[in-house]
Amino acid sequence: MVDDSRPVRLVVTRQLEAAGYTVGQAEDGDRALELIGKGAFDIVITDLRMPGLDGFEVLAATKRLAPGVEVIILTGAHSEDMSAAVRALRLGAHDYLTKPPYPDEVVLAVERAMEKRHLRETNARLLRQLEESSLTDPLTGVSNRRAFDRTLEQEVARARRHKHPLSFVMLDIDRFKAVNDACGHDGGDEVLKSFTNTVSSELREGDSLHRYGGEEFVVILPHADAAGAMATAQRIVAAVAGSSVRIGSATIRVTTSAGVSSLGEEGDGRDAISRADAALYAAKKAGRNRACSAP
Repeated sequence: MVDDSRPVRLVVTRQLEAAGYTVGQAEDGDRALELIGKGAFDIVITDLRMPGLDGFEVLAATKRLAPGVEVIILTGAHSEDMSAAVRALRLGAHDYLTKPPYPDEVVLAVERAMEKRHLRETNARLLRQLEESSLTDPLTGVSNRRAFDRTLEQEVARARRHKHPLSFVMLDIDRFKAVNDACGHDGGDEVLKSFTNTVSSELREGDSLHRYGGEEFVVILPHADAAGAMATAQRIVAAVAGSSVRIGSATIRVTTSAGVSSLGEEGDGRDAISRADAALYAAKKAGRNRACSAP
C-alpha cells in the first residue's frame, strides 16, 4: 500500500488485513520500490499523486522489477485524476479505485487482481508443460527428434563461435525386431526405456540423448573430440551389453552398435550426422555390438 497520506494507508491496510491479507506500507515511491525489490508481493496499490516518484513511475518500475505483480491505482474522483487513471490502465495497471475507497471495493479489486495473476501463472505453466511435452519422447522421457533438430543447430553454432570440438554418437539397438517378435511391443517398450537409462548413465553433464526414430538414438557431445567421442561410444556399447531387463519370467539382454563422428572444419551438423550414420552402418556390417568411427 503506497500513499503519502498516513490515514489513507491505514484505512486501506486495515480493510485488507481484515480480509486476511498481509500488507506492507510505503509512504512514497522510493520506499515502495525498496520493499518490492526485497519482498514477494502479489499486489501493489499506489496513489497517483505523491512527492518524489508518482504512481506512474511506481507502476513502470514495478513492471520492470516484478513483472508478475498487479498494480491498482488510487485516484481522486475529479476529471483530471480520472484521465490519469485511464492512462495508467493503458500502461498496464490492473484497475483503479477512487478515494476514499469503500471496504468491499478494495477487497474485491485485490481479489480480482489475484485471480488474474493466478490465471496468468497457470497459463504460463501449461504452456511450459506443452512445450516440454512437444520436445520429449513420451515413452523413454528423452528428447525427441524435434528437440534434436533444435539442439543440433544451437550446439553447432556454439562450437563454431567458441571454436571448441563437437561430436556425435549414433546408436541403434541390435536386432530389435526380434525383441518385439519375442516379447511383444510392451516388452520392446521396456527394453527401450532400460536402454535409454543405461545410455544416460554413461553421459556427462551437458551431453544430450535424443530418440532419433524407432530404436535409433543420437548423442550430442559438446567439447568432445573424436577420441573422446569414441571412448564414450565404447563405454555405452559395453554398458548396454552388460545390462538386462526383466520382462515377465524372461531376462532380456540386447546390444547396440554405434557410429561416431565429429564436426569438421567444413560441412554442417547434418553432414556430421550423416557420417555418424554411415559409421553406424559400418559397425552393423562388422558384426554389431561395437563402435566405428567415421572418417
